[in-house]
Amino acid sequence: MRLVLVHGINQQGKDPEALRRAWVDDLERGRGRPGALAGVEVVMPFYGDVLFERSNAKPGGAIAQGDGGADDQALAEFLSAGLEEQAKAANISAADIRKEQERLVAEQPALEAVEQGFPMDRRINAIVSVLEKISPARGDLAVRLLGQAHAYLKKPGVAQAVDALVRPALADGPVVLVTHSLGTVVSFKLLRELAQGGSPVQVPLYVTVGTPLTLSTVQRALGPSFATPDHVGRWINLRDPDDFISLNRDLGAPRFSAAIENIGDFENPGDDAHAIPGYLTNRRVAQAVADALGL
Repeated sequence: MRLVLVHGINQQGKDPEALRRAWVDDLERGRGRPGALAGVEVVMPFYGDVLFERSNAKPGGAIAQGDGGADDQALAEFLSAGLEEQAKAANISAADIRKEQERLVAEQPALEAVEQGFPMDRRINAIVSVLEKISPARGDLAVRLLGQAHAYLKKPGVAQAVDALVRPALADGPVVLVTHSLGTVVSFKLLRELAQGGSPVQVPLYVTVGTPLTLSTVQRALGPSFATPDHVGRWINLRDPDDFISLNRDLGAPRFSAAIENIGDFENPGDDAHAIPGYLTNRRVAQAVADALGL
């Protein structure tokens, strides 16, 4: 049985083999057994560079400035909706956002696009600014995630390019599947498509961590159905309550299956609640993976 790992956002420019090895090392640390996966075929389809390039991204992970056309407006609406969900989850009120809008207009009347580089409007600027006041990394990460999620879900050709790299890893089951961040969206979409096309993948264990599948804006773009794809057995979803990408929400009824095992009593060590190493070194995740692989 193979172990398939599907990474998330902002991996452009990285060494695919080093990234795969880092995930394996973290899972082995979580199990407390270095080398435990040495005899397992571990595959990590790497789509970081393709996603970056197809997203019209600039260095640093920001979305490239457009010309204000329909595509830019669609991106701005997607970002605004997603960021408003993030703000609500962080207990940021509409009054807080309005106040920040007023401050930004007073300081920068022209409100030109700045560091983030996407088509700005006052509300997006204000939400990102307030999020960054809570945590310097929050606004930046939200923009990177939502921008690349928008490109994957909405921009012509992006999903096809990414899927072409990930789908072969799922072609022959059974596989144990561990996914993070945008990788949870990519993997769920592919498992669903393969099942609907009559070629379901045998997945004894499906692990999603730090998933944006909880965001309404992502769900609307992805579209139904959200039922667990055929031949997916145990589904574990792990989230840190402070991981604002998953909005401290479970994956479950009424939209997803009530059978998904949600683990929310987990604290990701370090400053970044969304970071993958802490998720992979979680004992329950590492043990579940080992059990599914028969180790």
